[in-house]
Amino acid sequence: MSKLIISMSILCCLLAPAQAEEASPVVLTEVIQKKLQREIRLSGSSIPWRRVWLSPRVEGLVSKIRVDDGTWLKAGDIVLKLDARLAKIEIEIAKARIDRAKAQLLDARLRHDDLLKLKKNSHVSETIVESVLTEVKVATADRAQALAELARARELHQYHTVLAPFGGMVVSKQLEVGQWVKPGDSLVELLAIDTLRLRVLLPQRYFPLVTTGSKARIRFDALPEREFTGLVFARIALGNENSRSFPLLIDIPNPKRHLAPGMSAKIWIELNEQDRVLMLPRDAIITKSDGSQLVWQVKEKEGLLKAFPLTIDTGRYQGGWVEILSNKIQPGERIVLLGNENLRPNQAVKVQQ
Repeated sequence: MSKLIISMSILCCLLAPAQAEEASPVVLTEVIQKKLQREIRLSGSSIPWRRVWLSPRVEGLVSKIRVDDGTWLKAGDIVLKLDARLAKIEIEIAKARIDRAKAQLLDARLRHDDLLKLKKNSHVSETIVESVLTEVKVATADRAQALAELARARELHQYHTVLAPFGGMVVSKQLEVGQWVKPGDSLVELLAIDTLRLRVLLPQRYFPLVTTGSKARIRFDALPEREFTGLVFARIALGNENSRSFPLLIDIPNPKRHLAPGMSAKIWIELNEQDRVLMLPRDAIITKSDGSQLVWQVKEKEGLLKAFPLTIDTGRYQGGWVEILSNKIQPGERIVLLGNENLRPNQAVKVQQ
C-alpha cells in the first residue's frame, strides 16, 4: 500500500505544471505625445568671448613683467611696468610750477588789495590798479595751467603701467625685461573664457526662425558625455553668397573653464516652430555601459503582463521628459517606469500603484 502511495505521488509531480515564476513588481507609465520646440542641428567651433593684444600707451623700457604664458588675470591686474623715473620727475616739476604760480597769485592779489585802498584816497592812478589786476588774472591762469600740467604728468606716469582690461588667461607673451617698446607693439595676448562663444553657419531657410536669445544645446567633441546650454547672442545679417548661410554667435557660460577656444561642437538650436513628438519620463530609460538606451515595454502574453526590452534613440529633453525617436513605439504604450533595473526578457510583472 505504501509503495502505491509513493508511486502516485511521483506521477502527480511529473504531471503537475511547473510553478509559475513570481511576477516582478513594477510601476508603469505611458508614452505620450507632446508639443516640443523644433530644433536644427549644426556644427561649429568655439572662439574667445573677448580677445586682445595688450600694448603700451607710451614708449619706454620694460622694467617689470608680472605675467607669463598661462597666467590667469583679473580685470585691473598689473601686466607689466615701464621705467617711469622720468615721468616721476615730470610730476615733481609740475608740482614746483604750481607752488610758483600760487606764490605769484598771492603776491598779485596782495598788491591789488593795497592799490585799491590807495585808490580810495586818490593816491594811485586807475591805470596802475588795472595793470596789477591783469597780473592777478595772469597768475590765476598760470596756476590753472600748472594744475593741468600736474594732472597730465600723473596721467602719463600711469601710462607706464599696463593693466588687464578684463579677466582672462595670458596665452602669449612677446617681451622681456629690458626691451624697448612703443605704442602699437603687440606684447601680451589675453583671452576671456569665463564665457565662450560659438560661431556657426545658419542655412538661409532657417534665418527667420532663429532670433537673439534662442536657446541652444551644445555637445563638445572633447566632452561628449556632457551637454551645455547657451543662448544666441547675435544673428549676423550678412550671408555668404556661395553657401547661402549666415554667421550665428552663441554664448556659453564657462565658469569652471572646462571649455576652451578652438573646440569643435555639435549644436542644436531651438526654432520658432513646434513639433509633436513622443516622450517618456527620464526614469523609464536605461542607459547601458556601451551608451545604448532601452526601455521595458509591457505587453499581455498568455494571460499575463510581461516585459520586453526595446532599444531606442533619444532626442531633446524637456524638464523630466525625454523625446523618443524610435518608430517602434506608439502613443499610449505601457512602459516600466520603476522596477526596471533587474528585469529579464519575457518576465512577468505585477503592476503597482
